[in-house]
Formats: sequence, C-alpha cells, structure tokens
Amino acid sequence: MTTSIVCVGAHQDDVELHCLGTLLAWRARGDVEITTVTVTNGDKGGQHDLSLSHARVAEIRTAEAAAVAERLGGRYVCLDAPDELLEDTPDLRLALTDVLRAARADVVYAPPPVDYNVDHTVTSQLAHHACLLAPVRTIATDHEPLARAPQLFYTDAITGLEWQPTTYVDISPHFERKLELLELHESQMANMDQFGGWDLRRYAEVVGAFRGLQCGVAYAEAFAPALAWPRLRPGPLPGA
Repeated sequence: MTTSIVCVGAHQDDVELHCLGTLLAWRARGDVEITTVTVTNGDKGGQHDLSLSHARVAEIRTAEAAAVAERLGGRYVCLDAPDELLEDTPDLRLALTDVLRAARADVVYAPPPVDYNVDHTVTSQLAHHACLLAPVRTIATDHEPLARAPQLFYTDAITGLEWQPTTYVDISPHFERKLELLELHESQMANMDQFGGWDLRRYAEVVGAFRGLQCGVAYAEAFAPALAWPRLRPGPLPGA
C-alpha cells in the first residue's frame, strides 16, 4: 500500500534542513509518494546579492526546491505567499487543505509551533488547520475530501531551542545524500552566510549529529507528533 507524505515548510530550504533525511528513508522503503510544499515564495532571501529583484529571488528559490523534489522522485508545490510577511488567512488554509487532498496525504510533516521565525510558526498553524479541514466534506476545494485527517508530525526547531522532540529517525545511511541535495539550495548557502554567518551544511551536520547522539546513532532527525485529535494514530508496541 502506497503512503503519501506531504512535507510543509515556510521557506525553500526548511524541508531540507530538518526532514530531508527522513524523506530519503521513506523513499528507500518504496511504495511512497512525496510532496514538498513551501508556503512562501522566499522572495526576501537575497541578502547576498541586492541586485536581485524579489521576483528573481523567488524564481531562483523555486527552481532550487523543485530540483530537490525531482531528485526525490516527488512533487513540489509553492503557495506563493510573500516571504517574512506570512499570516494565517482563510485563503492559505484552503490552499494547503487542497494540497493535502490532491496528494491524498497520509502523513504530514510541518514546522513546530515554537520557532525563531514567525513564518515558521504560522506555517505550523496552517498545517495544523489544514490537516483537520482536509476530510471535512462541507469545505469545498478543487479536490475531494480525504477519508480521514492525516497524521501530523512537527519537525525540529532551528537550533533546537525551546523544542523537545519525542520521535527520532536514523538518517545515517542517507546523510551524505541529504547534504548533496541541501547544496542544491545554492542561493541560500550564500544568503544565510551573509545573514548570520551560517554554513547550512555545517548546521545540518551539527544538528544531525546532536539528535543522533540523543538516540544512539550517527545522525538523526527529530520530530514530535501533534497531540491533537484526530491527527494521531496508534503505533507499534513501545520498544517493539
């Protein structure tokens, strides 16, 4: 049976930082469909080159995210909201709800409700709402409602501050590939270096190793389930 995974980020490199190893692990299992979504168009992420217009930055970042999705054998969707100005609106709730319906989503990954950037926390809120709305038959979008709400898991917060995960995925076999795909976000390698002296590759290495240390593997990604009905499912026996 095919599992449909939808991974939602605020910006075009968010999915890759905290969820890409897990998506690669899903892909290695087979029988999976992967959709990656960014809510904003990332148009403010051009601090490394102020000659670029906002529209051009959005084009570059969209192409980078689409290239990663293609190599994952997945589909990329951008909801095209302005970067750094994100709000939880009815239109965006419905747009994300329709993405979940179109994908026939079983599992959704989204940013945690506590993070360093309001775009991230609003994206978390949008995903929380969209998972609930996706099966509601009295809410019309272009695609048919789901039979039930998808499971919702929150990814790590940037640097892990103010966030305590409970679920860990061993991404050690996929870690080098994660780094290779992360580097397709060439514009953000330069932008984040200018913005805060960040090396995105180094960030992925440090956080991956830290979460791996916590659960006894070389590299891990960390998650926590949304503790809200009806977004939970029973799992295997603890420790099984």
